[in-house]
Amino acid sequence: MTGTGSAPWAIELAGVTKAFDYRPVLRGLDLRVRTGEIVAVLGANGSGKSTLLRVLATLIRPTRGTVSLFGQDPWVVPDLRRRIGLVPHESLLYQSLTVEENLRFFAALYGVAPARVVTVLEEGDLGPLAGRRVRILSRGQRQQVDVARALLHDPSLLLLDEPFTGLDLDAAARLASVIRRSLGARTVVFATHDPAEARLLATGAAVLRAGRLEPTAPPEALDEAQLVAGFRGHRS
Repeated sequence: MTGTGSAPWAIELAGVTKAFDYRPVLRGLDLRVRTGEIVAVLGANGSGKSTLLRVLATLIRPTRGTVSLFGQDPWVVPDLRRRIGLVPHESLLYQSLTVEENLRFFAALYGVAPARVVTVLEEGDLGPLAGRRVRILSRGQRQQVDVARALLHDPSLLLLDEPFTGLDLDAAARLASVIRRSLGARTVVFATHDPAEARLLATGAAVLRAGRLEPTAPPEALDEAQLVAGFRGHRS
């Protein structure tokens, strides 16, 4: 995730700290993510993963440090926010609406043409689910719909918070496949506590411990036993 050369950076963080009530959650993060890269941020519960994603989504400002998305400051150039798609840990879907009704509702909010809903349904393998109400879907199916919702406005950056939580191996593999097929040159950052989940999708990984980011080798080189031991010993 770090490197030299002229390739553009989708994300550049320098000395990013975020504190709540004077309690630091993120502590001086430095991170660079190349355009088109898929990065997993691994960490235990309470390590700051969700806070990091909220900063990247421009939902909260860092207390200190700088954030650059595609070479620009998102708080100076607010239109950059339209280039971000977010799948938070808790679904944003309306349970009483069908899959298609949800997507049409969010498309209208984003100012997206209705034809885009048809495309997203097809790309996400959601055609058979289009008429089903969200409340009867499985966790894996809801996650597929949430990803489709986040892709409606064709964002350049996709952020996912624990997208595989609660899914069995088959459902996680299907979701990873759907995400991978829909990416193109899109940049992805997703949070997870499981190295196996990182290996499903990521091309790069970093470990977040007690609010500090530790760059690592590619996901396949992660030392799972060491990570698990470190997570168990985490206190935040």
